[in-house]
Amino acid sequence: MTSKNKAMVQLKAVNQLIMGFLLITLVGCGTTVSESTAVLDQSRTLYIMPFANQSNMPMAQSQVEELVASVLSAQGFTVQVYPKDRISDVQASLEPERRGEEARVWLSQQPTGYIVQGAVHEWQYKFGLDGEPAVGLTLTVSDMNQAELWRGSTSRSGWGRESITRMGIKAISEITEEINWR
Repeated sequence: MTSKNKAMVQLKAVNQLIMGFLLITLVGCGTTVSESTAVLDQSRTLYIMPFANQSNMPMAQSQVEELVASVLSAQGFTVQVYPKDRISDVQASLEPERRGEEARVWLSQQPTGYIVQGAVHEWQYKFGLDGEPAVGLTLTVSDMNQAELWRGSTSRSGWGRESITRMGIKAISEITEEINWR
């Protein structure tokens, strides 16, 4: 092989590496894991109940509850979020059991539907120059007797200058698409 051919092969390899790196940096990273379920009735109301906040971000659960409601509503579901007017988000972060009790009382007065709740595991901007957003959460769908019908977890990270809300919406959209609705 001549030195000119070697140079062409090396240049081609470098170009492929650069293109691969660019593709990876433009896409972002995410993982979704869920279990297969029985078919759930799409016509039933979805009741968003309090989420647990296991992240380092105060009140992340409140943000995620609202995003879950918005995403599911945009997907065509009838969604109701438990009332939050009696206990503020700050107070609920300090005493989550009080909000949970109030939400359960409210839920007991609602017609049959599905309960959507879960946990926020990560909700932050990572440290560093770009401050990439990172989200991680688990969603569950249960019947009105709290029997779990579906469970899934998702995580997603973005790149500098992307908002954590955008990453949250992407992650929630991906995980809710895994639910088997009819």
